[in-house]
Amino acid sequence: MDQSLSTPDRSGRESERGAAMIISLLIATILLVAGGALIQVTSMSASNAIDSTAETQAYYGAEAGLQAALNALRGNATSSTTAKPAGMTRITFRNAVNPAYGNDCPLGAAGDPTTVSRLSRYLPYTNRQTAGTRVQVSTNPLIEYSVEVSLPPGDVMPVDVNIQPTRLLVRATGHGPAGARKQMSMIVSRNAFDPTVPAMMTLIGTPGGSPPMSFESGNSNNHVYSSLDNATGLSTGLPAFGTTNAGDAAIAATNAASNTTTAPASGVVPSTGIPSYLQSPAAARAFLDYMQAAAIAGAASSPATATYLPNGGSGNPTGFTFCKGDYTMGSGSGSGLMIVTGELTTNGGTDFNGLLIVLGDGYVNRNGGGGGAFYGANFIANVDWPAQTPALTAFRAPFFNFNGGGNATMQYDSAAVAAALSLLPAPVLGVSEY
Repeated sequence: MDQSLSTPDRSGRESERGAAMIISLLIATILLVAGGALIQVTSMSASNAIDSTAETQAYYGAEAGLQAALNALRGNATSSTTAKPAGMTRITFRNAVNPAYGNDCPLGAAGDPTTVSRLSRYLPYTNRQTAGTRVQVSTNPLIEYSVEVSLPPGDVMPVDVNIQPTRLLVRATGHGPAGARKQMSMIVSRNAFDPTVPAMMTLIGTPGGSPPMSFESGNSNNHVYSSLDNATGLSTGLPAFGTTNAGDAAIAATNAASNTTTAPASGVVPSTGIPSYLQSPAAARAFLDYMQAAAIAGAASSPATATYLPNGGSGNPTGFTFCKGDYTMGSGSGSGLMIVTGELTTNGGTDFNGLLIVLGDGYVNRNGGGGGAFYGANFIANVDWPAQTPALTAFRAPFFNFNGGGNATMQYDSAAVAAALSLLPAPVLGVSEY
């Protein structure tokens, strides 16, 4: 065997010396880069998870701020022990938006110097009288919030101090760990439903007045029907009896001439002046559905905030009362917001302060004698509820009848109406986050 053929020739591989090391270094570099990238991705994921948690906690803080402010606006928050400004007895929309009343300012001096209302009189800030402080929701983790109350853009504070703004804008800023911050806002309405009052007594009639309403106001000068505001003594310019067609207005005017009635005795209420829940039978049915649900919920709460009578009833109602069926008021005093879906019967000695809505059968039978007085406002409308088949598309004729003699007064009272409307919690019209 020729050994020369099996001897390797190393002279041709001189240029390959160190290649293994270079390849090893390249592989090590690639592995190092990949490992570093993996570590970075893992670190970023952990950081993002922490940031996401902190942001969620800040969101919970802002949400807690809105809920606390709403609770205060509904009159359910305890006020601070510092002295209130003169004339202030409770929170209202008007003083909630005024920093001198909404903030913890003893007698309007010293105290919280914030130029916007942050409700520090009602919310437990870490220092009620120091601007920039927050309310702590939890300490571990640290979650806080602050709120500001103002009028919504475009809304103007009524000049008359007796008139409340209809809406408020509440902004809440939530703070979470690691500087996380979240803002939310909501619009709160003062009234749970349209508070429009177009007359001392508003009767929703049939289209064109055919058939006409059944209306008898009695025949005595001792029967007083007045649209003069009993609360202020000022003229409202409203009719004593407001109707939805000329025929019914003429009937009311003729009957009212036999009694003591303020001028104008009657008048046709324009469609724009009718409350939204009486604009159509469908709206009236939706209103009754909503109010029935609110009464059921209020009656079930502890303590109860409403009275729900599913099968009619009798007595002297107080607070928010929803009666499904007929109701008879006895001799004595009642007050609040009363909704009757059947026939309402009152006795001569019945007194009532507030808002009466007889919506359903639209039937009111008032018995004379005893000197009963009704102060507030009254609505009567005849509509199917629940809807019949097919459902009515127009209201039927209402019924009002006064029997007997004796002294009797029915008069508009703005304070009684406002007190009745305040029995229902202020609803939230919308919430946004940004």
